[in-house]
Amino acid sequence: MSIMIDLPPAMVQEAREYAAMSRETLEQLLVQCVEREIAHRRKAAAMAKLDALVKKSHGRLTEPYKFNRADAYPEGEYA
Repeated sequence: MSIMIDLPPAMVQEAREYAAMSRETLEQLLVQCVEREIAHRRKAAAMAKLDALVKKSHGRLTEPYKFNRADAYPEGEYA
């Protein structure tokens, strides 16, 4: 598929130089950038859903749980 992108000439030159340094084509560089951006946005959307779920269920807690090692054992056994 062919897509036309209008970029400033300085950015095109910098991208070509970077692609050449990494021994890639400009097309490969752009594909990788788009793939990373899509992955980043998917992760951000998933984290937003998780944050919303945590905020929704957090209202039931009166205070955050703090681990106490003594709670893990029967009373008096390892005192």
